[in-house]
Amino acid sequence: MLDALCPPFCAACGHVGAEICRTCRCTIVEELRSNRVFSSSVAAQTVVAGFDGRIRDVISGMKFKHHRGAARYLGGLIARQLINDGVVPGCDVEAVTWVPTTKRRLRERGFDPSEVMARVVGAQLGLPVVRTLDRVDSGEQKTRTRLERWNGPGFRGRQTRCDRVVLIDDIITTGATIAAASGALRTAGVSHIHIAAVAATPRRRAAASAFIDERYSTAA
Repeated sequence: MLDALCPPFCAACGHVGAEICRTCRCTIVEELRSNRVFSSSVAAQTVVAGFDGRIRDVISGMKFKHHRGAARYLGGLIARQLINDGVVPGCDVEAVTWVPTTKRRLRERGFDPSEVMARVVGAQLGLPVVRTLDRVDSGEQKTRTRLERWNGPGFRGRQTRCDRVVLIDDIITTGATIAAASGALRTAGVSHIHIAAVAATPRRRAAASAFIDERYSTAA
């Protein structure tokens, strides 16, 4: 009830009036025009932008201010970039799924950002959204070392009739989470996974892609 009485605020700059204000939207458009090195750089992987500028602010608003509207907005950016990258719904991919957050984060936020983004992507691409993964660890990725991240997190894949999926996540850093989730999906019988994320940390991008390929082939 309290949320309904509170006016919306911009997830990026905090100004009251819109979930993502017009100024921030325009800034994001300009940043994306000058930041195309992330998209289509890796086969079966779509990343909208680097983890900086207004995109970083919107992601932070989604993750740490529990801003559901930011998740919907970012889901729209992913859907648009998938189309720009030439992904054909119903042909290249037949369903949308997501990397689930931890139970603690779900309780804190009241929603799973990646699920919200996945449902927006599914609606805009005309694809079903299916839950194909369960999280089986309780560790927080951001507080762990790189080696600890590669020993987890853990996921368990659910059996699904969908053979080709888009896997949604918010940020790719070391690539550990995406690799673990992809491995669980492959074990559950999914043959083709197109990874789609809002952002990647620039210094980690090349290394993450190599690690994802290594772990992905090992899981296969």
